[in-house]
Amino acid sequence: MPERRWRAALPGDLRVIAGWIDSPQALERWAGPGLCWPPEPATLWREFGGGATPAFTLREGAHPVAFGQLVPKAGDHWHLARLIVAPERRGQGLGRSLCRHLLAQARQRQARCVTLNVFRDNLAAFALYQALGFVAQGTTDARGIQPMWLPRFADSGHTTDNECPEDG
Repeated sequence: MPERRWRAALPGDLRVIAGWIDSPQALERWAGPGLCWPPEPATLWREFGGGATPAFTLREGAHPVAFGQLVPKAGDHWHLARLIVAPERRGQGLGRSLCRHLLAQARQRQARCVTLNVFRDNLAAFALYQALGFVAQGTTDARGIQPMWLPRFADSGHTTDNECPEDG
């Protein structure tokens, strides 16, 4: 089996990752509204922050198999975003590995609050996030997106409220 390793995402990774997206609806669910179909890797790179927003790729040998971002929010709040695993590799624990890597990266950045959004009908992702300790925050929106947060992320008592701030 090829060696697995995490590294900062590079623009070329998105050439492979864009190929995992099979429809305009899947693109919107993964990357958000407003992107053109079919996805152009250079456009995605710019939309994703062009390297300014921390993004990570798990590679097996020369091939990306997972991707995700940390989006800075207010203060010490970080948001996990655009998580994706290669379709042929789903159900093999790579989503859990991706989340754990992103959480470790958030800790390195002194995060005290970590959030994510999930489509409520994405049962596998929803179950994974719950297993990692994320809980629903607020209500599911009209598109079916459920905000979640990780209550016990930071060392004891750093978050003064019972929830992370809802700042977008």
